[in-house]
Amino acid sequence: MQWCRLTLLIFLCYNLLWIPVMAEEENFTWTQTVNSIILDLVACAIISFINCMVLAVLRRRLEITEWTNKRITVTITGIVLFNMAVCFPLSVVKWWLYDRIFHNCPWDLGENWLDNYVMSSVISIIIVSHMLIWVNSALRKKEKFLAGMKIKSLKNQINPHFLFNNLNAGISLIDYAPDKAVDFFTSMSRVYRTVLDHSMEAIHPLQDEIRDLDHYLNLLRIRFGNAIKIDYWLNDKERQMMILCGSLQIIFENIVKHNRFSVEEPMSVSILTKGDSLVVVNDYRPLTDNPASHGIGQSALIHRYEDFGKTNISFRQEDDKYISELPLFHAK
Repeated sequence: MQWCRLTLLIFLCYNLLWIPVMAEEENFTWTQTVNSIILDLVACAIISFINCMVLAVLRRRLEITEWTNKRITVTITGIVLFNMAVCFPLSVVKWWLYDRIFHNCPWDLGENWLDNYVMSSVISIIIVSHMLIWVNSALRKKEKFLAGMKIKSLKNQINPHFLFNNLNAGISLIDYAPDKAVDFFTSMSRVYRTVLDHSMEAIHPLQDEIRDLDHYLNLLRIRFGNAIKIDYWLNDKERQMMILCGSLQIIFENIVKHNRFSVEEPMSVSILTKGDSLVVVNDYRPLTDNPASHGIGQSALIHRYEDFGKTNISFRQEDDKYISELPLFHAK
């Protein structure tokens, strides 16, 4: 672990500077010095480990996302006070062990406590400072990553292919059903309004994703009537889980593109959860003139979820059903 290497390095540097001073004393022996250094190293390692663990637990419990100057000052003050309290019993234990093993403890207990206190405090402060620098750096990288994901999410949702297909469909309605054409372009504007409203989000609650999906489904109803039937098997808690923006729209685009369906033979779709995944099950009726493929949309979804460290995404056929599984994120 990194804190172990830092403790050892700082401890060795400290003792290399201190040994020449101790060598000038009359009762100096290398045996006593080495034994003392080993016991000091154990004591300092214990104190440094406790400091690091306490800091990590507090950061996780308090959900600290940024280390301000005030928090750093409070942390360092806490380390100094904590070490002052812990070093004395450790010094007593060290003195007792040395006297038991070697039968002659050469140093004064008070001097040893002060020595351990200064050394452990210096080591702990340096290690904790290093941890804080690393944590802030990791948080900045995460913020940069999320900002990039928001832009990527917007690019994926404003799909030129989707826009082109729907413009053609809307134009074809103008000739024989002008009223439907007006409704169609109104619904289409709502779809893109939704995309723009979420342009700075990478993930959002599942209930918001379903609401956005309804705008897209209105387009399909105008074009195909009641040829697509959807059943939602979701409770309120499941609807609060998070999902990548635009995921369901991509799933439904693939359903419409690759399957046969009509009002007489509607496409049945069920949406439910399975553990930490959202499952979309639809009838599998592939178009004879449409070659089977995973599609650009599915590949884009897989890459987007991989960017978030989620690999439990799958698309598969089982008998007369096609199943899409998308990872869900727990709401904070």
